[in-house]
Amino acid sequence: MRKKTAVLILCAAALLSTLLIPTLMTEARWTHQGRIPAWGTWVFYPEHKDLKFGNGYTFILGNETGDWTGTFEGTDYAIFFAEKNPEGDLVYLPYGVIFFEGEVHGKPGTLRINFGQAEKKGDPMLWSGAWEILSGTGELEDLQGEGIWWEITPTHIEYYGWIRFHETRND
Repeated sequence: MRKKTAVLILCAAALLSTLLIPTLMTEARWTHQGRIPAWGTWVFYPEHKDLKFGNGYTFILGNETGDWTGTFEGTDYAIFFAEKNPEGDLVYLPYGVIFFEGEVHGKPGTLRINFGQAEKKGDPMLWSGAWEILSGTGELEDLQGEGIWWEITPTHIEYYGWIRFHETRND
């Protein structure tokens, strides 16, 4: 069991390094183009899950609330859809939507954020995936951004990516 855990940790570290090194190397270019690195934590609290079954698969429709710290400071309500394969060793999260309210880089407003493209596999089964800002209101109306996220514990996620306010864009 220890050997599996060690291999999983090494694989996760290698994957994160592969994803983050190009990002970190281009940070200066991002800032020049008005892009701002974004990172922090998202702690979520599951509220309800509706399960459906078919052909050995389990389909999950759920919702949760959460607290954000870091570049994003505030709270959220999220809905998601996931499916579990018949063997039970892989859960896929194709789509979820976060309704965020708070501040981003000191500016208040609300956001609608897509999260998904995620798999939960291995031992322990931890999520990882991508996020993208779809729309915003208030001072976040023109905010753009995207990045990656990964689960540290079953309800604690860390996120990293970039954001860009429209008024600072140098296109």
